Amino acid sequence: MNMHLTIHRPFVIGMMIILCAATHGSAQDNRYVSVATQVSVGGANVLDTYLSPEKYRGAEYRFVSEVDRDSRKHDGITYNLTHEGAFAYLHNRAVTTHEYVGHYDFSYAVMRRWRLADDRLQLAAGVMADAFVGFNYNNRNSNNPAQGYGSLALGARFACSYSFTLFHKCMTVNYEGRVPLLGVMFSPNYGQSYYEMFNRGNYDHNIVAYSVSPFQLRQQLSLDIPVAGRTALRIGYLGDIRQAEPNNLKQHHYYNAATVGVVIRK
Repeated sequence: MNMHLTIHRPFVIGMMIILCAATHGSAQDNRYVSVATQVSVGGANVLDTYLSPEKYRGAEYRFVSEVDRDSRKHDGITYNLTHEGAFAYLHNRAVTTHEYVGHYDFSYAVMRRWRLADDRLQLAAGVMADAFVGFNYNNRNSNNPAQGYGSLALGARFACSYSFTLFHKCMTVNYEGRVPLLGVMFSPNYGQSYYEMFNRGNYDHNIVAYSVSPFQLRQQLSLDIPVAGRTALRIGYLGDIRQAEPNNLKQHHYYNAATVGVVIRK
């Protein structure tokens, strides 16, 4: 559901608050809780009616770097910093046309953490700022062969973990999710070419406000298995639902994947 552009001012104010919190948090004497590096391989389903009415499917590969840290000065406050890069090679149903899709996603979250059951169960929830840039190239189109993506969003992030002993090893099950709630995104208008926008300077509602509809959710379920010292092997599932309907265009990007990585706790 597109919203009126009057939300731009409160949105920008909210983004400034989150970024100030990020700067303040990084300047504090924080101790790192965990540093996770993961790769994921899975299937993607992509639709962008600006390029084609067809849905494209194929393999997508992602690299994710994630840092969680607790603040020494503010008990119960935790910070999450996530970088994600992705590339997908997709095809239509007849396998006659291909799309090359990629993105970079950055998010920063400030959350309140609760430790329960002698620290075996941990819950966290808070606010996040998210910045996303990407591209989609269709090798069949001649007029408009590519589409660029860019968005800024405010949203919610939540996480929980539970530690238990199995085979004399202390393992941890983790779940985390994030939901954009309010944002702005770039999009050409229906029937508008990039030549019109950038060569002729014809602006046509190309910065679009959006809210929680259509629904978006990025979530991960994982298991940490200790291997040596403070290092653990992380295996799990990553699911990502991105949807938008800017300027009478329809976009979605669905991703389901297996993940594997290393977690170092300090």
